[in-house]
Amino acid sequence: MLASRVSWDLTTVLSVHVLRLVVGLLLVRVLYPLIFNVTPFIIEVTDRLVVLGLVWFTVSKYGTDFPSLGLSLKHLGSNIGKGVVIGLILLTVSIFSEKIYATMLFSTPADHPIVVQVENATTWHDLLVPLFLAGILAPITEELLYRLLTFLPMKERWGFWGGAIASSLIFAGMHFSLYWLGEMMVVGVGLAFVYYYTGSLISAMVAHSVINTSKILMLFWGVSLM
Repeated sequence: MLASRVSWDLTTVLSVHVLRLVVGLLLVRVLYPLIFNVTPFIIEVTDRLVVLGLVWFTVSKYGTDFPSLGLSLKHLGSNIGKGVVIGLILLTVSIFSEKIYATMLFSTPADHPIVVQVENATTWHDLLVPLFLAGILAPITEELLYRLLTFLPMKERWGFWGGAIASSLIFAGMHFSLYWLGEMMVVGVGLAFVYYYTGSLISAMVAHSVINTSKILMLFWGVSLM
């Protein structure tokens, strides 16, 4: 079971999201160029490390422990299994919603660096970085940020649906793409439901990983997502 209440409020949530942007920009646009060449991989990893640091600091500051927030290894096999099953369901919903969204808006996705890297991949070795970033690092950090840190106080304030929709709006908006907006909203609400239903952030992370990893493999194998 998740903690009935969390100690941080929506002001703290807003501060964390703003700090993520500010610290990230200062590092990759100001500090890093003085030392070395900045690559998309470095930018992505830096952002994820900033998120991990901010979430850890916030949870620690308010005296909350991660296991009570669903980040626990108890019932690990069961929670992983639930994550896989629900992840496959959300994958289907995601692809379907993306097709509808693209058809209605006659829109195509912007060239995301990871998508471009997968499209240019010719061997499995070329997939190692995209799979690490999108299949492992992104699910861990985004579930910590958007579900654990953001969804929980919003759920307390506006109930499950209000919290799920509001946190998913932020989740979708922070991807900075009109094309991905509809799909990210659907997936975000689904992942909030996984977290709330199972009481396990591990399940949400696994579901998120299933979606991202499956899409990378489908893109690599030439399976149309449109």
